[in-house]
Amino acid sequence: MHPEYFQRWMDLLVARLEPGERVLVRGRAFEPSDALRFDLSRVISGPGCAVAVTERRVLWVSGEDDRWVRSLRFDLVRSHAELTQAHRYALALDHESIERRRSVPAHQLLWWSWGNAETVQVVTTSVLAFSRRDTKAARAIRSRLQAVGVPAGEPRSLPPHRRRGQELPYRVMRT
Repeated sequence: MHPEYFQRWMDLLVARLEPGERVLVRGRAFEPSDALRFDLSRVISGPGCAVAVTERRVLWVSGEDDRWVRSLRFDLVRSHAELTQAHRYALALDHESIERRRSVPAHQLLWWSWGNAETVQVVTTSVLAFSRRDTKAARAIRSRLQAVGVPAGEPRSLPPHRRRGQELPYRVMRT
């Protein structure tokens, strides 16, 4: 059973479908704010995103503003890789350049930043994280990528998350 907001988000995605396009799978995923430096144990929390997988593309949104609906056609994807960290799972999709709206700080001075603003940036990588590998949405995306002939990269395992102040085991510190 999904909360009410999930259905509203899914309605936004369905409204973006092209004529003749139909949803194969509906699900939930999580989009890291920084695709290059992320920790799956921190990404997968909160409401996440509503995801709709069609024959041609994957769409996702994490709010009720349709300006933030993301879409990636499978024929734009050049390669993909599976990422794991413990039981957490993500798909990293390398694709042709597309423009995507991003949240950015409104102001920045040296290393301080504050405020909220939006910008449109060109991106070549999209990452969707899932609670586990066998979710319907993750399976559907992998299946469509395979059907379109997108090559899979080597699966990567991320190092386990260490909490701040957590000491290394004695055997790791020995030389």
